[in-house]
Amino acid sequence: MQIRTVMASIARRWYAVVAGLLVTGLLCVAIQMNAPDKFKAQASLVLMPSSQSIGAAGNPYLYLGGMSEALDILIRKLTSQPVKERVLANFGSATYTAEPDRGTNGAILVITANASSPEQTMALLKAVMDETPRSLNEMQEALNVAVPARITTMNLLVDRQAAPEVKARTQLVLVAAAGGLVLTLVISVLLDGLLRTRKRRKDDARRLQGSGDVPAPDQSSVAVEHVLRAGNKHVSKSHEETGTKVDGVLPLSSGPS
Repeated sequence: MQIRTVMASIARRWYAVVAGLLVTGLLCVAIQMNAPDKFKAQASLVLMPSSQSIGAAGNPYLYLGGMSEALDILIRKLTSQPVKERVLANFGSATYTAEPDRGTNGAILVITANASSPEQTMALLKAVMDETPRSLNEMQEALNVAVPARITTMNLLVDRQAAPEVKARTQLVLVAAAGGLVLTLVISVLLDGLLRTRKRRKDDARRLQGSGDVPAPDQSSVAVEHVLRAGNKHVSKSHEETGTKVDGVLPLSSGPS
């Protein structure tokens, strides 16, 4: 369907478009007001090299390279199902994510906690932060790494309070607005096509009635009429021969006298 045809249909059914836009607007307002509240808090942890590799007088920040593999393994462990079940046991529908910091080349872990209240969000963030060094130690204990040679974690940045998460709500509103707009346009075009088709049928029927077309007579009725006329003619002729006058109709039998 051409764009010009669609625009013409929309212009003809502008009232349907206005009604659809009003309904879409009310839907967006309802979602904005009734969507469940979500809060978010983040923390950044950096993996620190072992004291054995640094030395007594070494600078740990000079040894941060080469630990990206350890960070990847730690993230896999933190996001595994057993660890998630253990951390989220007392937090209901709250969730968290653990991922590397995409803005730096260092081994920095970013933890994001999401919950329905600020208090629950901060509690979940602390639980994941406590779980991080525990999981890191479990990984190194499994390999029998000596304590002086173990990698540790250090808190880099931690949110002091949870912030409202408006991104999810905004996405819901945008999806509802886009869906309502598309549905409004589709309904308007379909309605225009339906009404135009109905009007065209009415015009065709009115045009046929105005032309004075008379339906052809039934062929069976015509045949019966010819038979009756032929029979009447034959009977009339027979009565003329016998001297009886017949007015063009078959006489009725009067029965035996």
